[in-house]
Amino acid sequence: MIRMHDIASKLLALGFGVAFLLAASHYPFHATWLAPILLIYAGLLGWRPQLCLFALPVLLPVLDLAPWTGWFFIEEMDLLLLLTAAFAYWKMDVFKPSARLPACAWACIAVITLAYLIGIWRGLLPLSALDANSFADYLSPYNSLRIGKSWFWAIVLLPILLCCAGRDLVNIERYFIPGMLSGLALVSCAAIWERWLFPGLMNFSSDYRTTAPFSSMHTGGAALDGYLALSFPLLAIWLLARSSRLKVAAAIGLLAAGGYAGLSTFSRGLYAAYAGSTAIIATYLTYPLLVALKLKNTPWGNMRRLAGAIGAMLLIMYALFNVFSSAGYRGFAAALAVLLAAAIVATRRIPWKLWPTTLLCSIAIEVSLGSLLSLNQSAGGMLKPPYLLFMVSALAFAGALAAPRNRLFVLLIAFWCLALSALWVGSHWGGMAALRPGALVVAIAVGLIAVNTIARTPLWRIDRTSLTLASAMAILLALMIPFSASYYAVERFSTTRSDLEGRVRHWTQVLDIMDGDLMTQAFGMGLGKFPVTYRWRNLQRELPGSISYLDEINNRYLRHFAPQYPAGYGEVLRLLQRLPIRANTWYVLAFDVRRPDGRSWLNISICERMLLYPKNCVHAPLGVLPPGANWQHHTLRLDSAHLGAGNWLARAPTQLEVAVGGGPTFVDIDNISVREENSGVELIRNGAFEDGNDGWFFSSDRHHLPWHAKNLALNLYFELGWLGVLSFFSLLLYAIAHLLAQAGHAGIRATAYLAALVGFQVVGLFDSLLDVPRIALLFYLVLFVALMLPSNAPPHPSRK
Repeated sequence: MIRMHDIASKLLALGFGVAFLLAASHYPFHATWLAPILLIYAGLLGWRPQLCLFALPVLLPVLDLAPWTGWFFIEEMDLLLLLTAAFAYWKMDVFKPSARLPACAWACIAVITLAYLIGIWRGLLPLSALDANSFADYLSPYNSLRIGKSWFWAIVLLPILLCCAGRDLVNIERYFIPGMLSGLALVSCAAIWERWLFPGLMNFSSDYRTTAPFSSMHTGGAALDGYLALSFPLLAIWLLARSSRLKVAAAIGLLAAGGYAGLSTFSRGLYAAYAGSTAIIATYLTYPLLVALKLKNTPWGNMRRLAGAIGAMLLIMYALFNVFSSAGYRGFAAALAVLLAAAIVATRRIPWKLWPTTLLCSIAIEVSLGSLLSLNQSAGGMLKPPYLLFMVSALAFAGALAAPRNRLFVLLIAFWCLALSALWVGSHWGGMAALRPGALVVAIAVGLIAVNTIARTPLWRIDRTSLTLASAMAILLALMIPFSASYYAVERFSTTRSDLEGRVRHWTQVLDIMDGDLMTQAFGMGLGKFPVTYRWRNLQRELPGSISYLDEINNRYLRHFAPQYPAGYGEVLRLLQRLPIRANTWYVLAFDVRRPDGRSWLNISICERMLLYPKNCVHAPLGVLPPGANWQHHTLRLDSAHLGAGNWLARAPTQLEVAVGGGPTFVDIDNISVREENSGVELIRNGAFEDGNDGWFFSSDRHHLPWHAKNLALNLYFELGWLGVLSFFSLLLYAIAHLLAQAGHAGIRATAYLAALVGFQVVGLFDSLLDVPRIALLFYLVLFVALMLPSNAPPHPSRK
């Protein structure tokens, strides 16, 4: 018997399939890998539709081709999701819903949907005809559809989640969590690669802003911060649950990569999100830790020992911070190695009588070897005597660990040699000033050995759990201290108060530019209305730069408006196109320009640029272009010099940049061409702008307030009014309460989801986040998965 909902799912599948074909027929696939990716994905969905639970969280954050295509209204995520919905709804009758949402959650979802429908309608008003400018920038009324689609895609995917989750959410564990962590790995690698190409991996003094694969950050925002805050806490599921060794090893590697990616943003909001997520997970660990230490029946002993553990950790962080400040990276690495060695030695019972003898022996060995190595003064780099001696000591310690357990004499000598050589490394780098913090680290290391030796029951042992936690702590310390002690981090935190005051002024202005009627308070100004409302109503009389496509006599051209700032300073809007530039090659740049106002200026450059900040630019020698009402044609020669040098991995992206300035004026531009002088190969796509923004993207590098409300709750109020704010936070608070109630059953899963949702909201205190569709959609998916945790779940293995 054919059921009505089966017919409905088939009709929906056909509708999504037709929409996919229509969108794909217009999408500019030129010079992208999107077509084969979609074909492979379609094959996977035809084979196993539940694989979408893995593929979507992997592809959504990284499949962002706007800098190549120029499309950011209808984008890659839409094609991906149309394909997902078409296949999944077609096979919906094969699956029975295996998960449920609480009734209260459904009620909140219904009200949020109503708020979004009203917000989209108000955002579209006044209705305008479709033209080349409809999907070219954020000032268009169709921006409401761009922002609103994230929620409605989440609603489309919700039945798929419920059907594909599997019994006891087995497919969430099998596909969704690995998908989220695989996406985190790809984003982290992209961030690390970007740092390597531009400021350098160890350059912590630059104000470079990493964007990774998130093109939405071309006007600022915190898409990368929000994504990392959402996905990074999910690592706890693999780290702390009973996972395979491969998963634990992968999680430890991801901890290092994701930690570096997050800390290198120098975002104070993301730092706070990481701290909050860590505190939530640490709270979860407290009870099993007390049970493991057999302190359950001694509450005052618990408090004392926990306070001692916290105090010891703070002392270690203080000592390592000072070591890094005085002895640099090498002294810091040596000190961290000494602490890890002490933690290992402490698991062996060391007789007190061995301590003085082994110390004297190690001093004699270190002095002898140090004197011998110092005879070769020509050695450089890591072969210098202090570093070479430390490496020899480390190898000796590793060899002593492999010896039988009764060779404690050798093990302790190797430890003392390692500690003494670490002091030499620090003093060699930082002079006598580095000896005091280095000595404190050695004292702490000896204290760790003494405490575990004195204790009746060892406080820690070498097993899988302790090794995992020790590795995680070592990685976090190795990342946190260099970043926190860096010049730029200190500068960032020193300006926190003034920056917060500026942000509060911006929030006040966001409220001031809203209409004051009851309808606006209830339902908001409309989705996507903030950029255009700020442009015309801001109290500073700022007019950010913009672009527009105009037609005259069957010819389309670009009108590039210069920004206007009363204070005389403001970031220009740069029009960009990625080019495959080759090093040491001559190119011919040609363009038509019309400059009606003599105050305006035009700059055209080819630069190394990922998204925001240019580097190593080759500027076109334009000089002063004559003003006039007629078009002028210009042809110039450019030497690419070193741009485009290096192999594919070490080659920074190169882009053509067009910028206009000079006050409240504009410049008309048409027929841009960049050709290789010898071969005549054209590099510019759509240089005549006949296809609108195809191939072109834009960037506002540093001035971002005109584009974002800079607070998630305030942005919701501005766009959706109190209806949107109350319904959204009702669903969020219900999810948090649900996760807190499930912590005893779902264990680390519920805790990790809770940390992810809270971390995302912490970043949302200082950025809008939900105005980035792919980030908003990922947040909604994690929120729905968290709500799917059953109330009567059996105890998770991690809590047994």
